[in-house]
Order: sequence, then C-alpha cells, then structure tokens
Amino acid sequence: MAQQKKRKKTTYSYRRNPEHRKRILSWILLLILGVILFIFLSGNSSLIKLYSLHQKRNRLIEQKKALIKQNQQLSEEIEKLKNNDEYIEKMAREKYNMKKEKEEVYIINSK
Repeated sequence: MAQQKKRKKTTYSYRRNPEHRKRILSWILLLILGVILFIFLSGNSSLIKLYSLHQKRNRLIEQKKALIKQNQQLSEEIEKLKNNDEYIEKMAREKYNMKKEKEEVYIINSK
C-alpha cells in the first residue's frame, strides 16, 4: 500500500510543479504556433502567395489607370483632328515639317 501511494505521488508530481507545467505549456504553445505558421506559409492560400497576388493586382490597377488616361488623350486628339483645321495644320507643321506656299522652313540642328 505504501508503494502505491508513492507511485501516485510521482505520477502526479509534474502537475504540482509549476516550472514543469510552464515548460509543457510553452512547448504546446510553440507547437501550435508552428502548425499555424506552416498552414499560413505553405499551400495554395499561403501568405506569400496572397501578398504576391496583391502586388500584382495593384500593378494591374495602375496599368489600367494609365491606359484609361492614354485612351482619353487619344480620343481627344481624334476629336481635334476631325473638327479643328488649325490643330491639323499645327500638327502637320510640327511633326512633318510641312509649310504653306511661299514659306521657308528653317531646321536648326542642336549640337
């Protein structure tokens, strides 16, 4: 009977020892955190993949904004070319070095 009491005392001694209990709880907590990190950092829905997809989405949004702005500018230029003869003349002179009759064009080369 004395041996049975001793045995009970030794089997439950870790429950009474707060230092041992802290150590076990810290290992369990560390294991849980490790599992959570593994889940978040691996697989199809990992944080790394989500971050890269977020970055790609932001780049695509910026490209979309730039393309919309460029499209608006081109639409405005098309309207000017359709309706504004002065604009057409200005573009012909600037881009293609065209001139009116009896005009001389001087091209200055910059060094």
